[in-house]
Amino acid sequence: MPTTGQKVPPDAEIVFRKFLTSKTGITDLVNNRIATRLPRDADLPFLVFIRAGGILTRPSSQAHIQSAIFPIIAHPGRWGGDDTKANPDYGGAMQLANAVIQECFNMENEYITTDTSTTRAKIYGIDILQMPTRIEEVATGLGRYDFSVGMTYRAV
Repeated sequence: MPTTGQKVPPDAEIVFRKFLTSKTGITDLVNNRIATRLPRDADLPFLVFIRAGGILTRPSSQAHIQSAIFPIIAHPGRWGGDDTKANPDYGGAMQLANAVIQECFNMENEYITTDTSTTRAKIYGIDILQMPTRIEEVATGLGRYDFSVGMTYRAV
């Protein structure tokens, strides 16, 4: 099997989080509260995402370009829209979801350097795969919006 020397892209979750935290339209709403799970008793608002698979964009190509799929959850700024747990803050959750969608929609050909400064990635683009869906968590009273994006990227 011939080798090409093409690097395997870095961890998509690290690259995507670095992209999100570099956007003031997002960090103005959540600061750095962006992770792959919602901590217990988390300060809100909070953005949660995970890698849910993806594809090698051209398996027969010598360029290792991946498309990673991320389901994202936008949690609102308060547990209740009227400062009680009885009314979820769907407006806050939608505002956060829209901020992420706006940054992803407008992004094209960006370079990301991880915190170690040794790994770099090029993001070719981020596609919006699913627009926000309103989710009501009856047990917690927490309103949220779920949506999905696909990030196409490679190592550089």
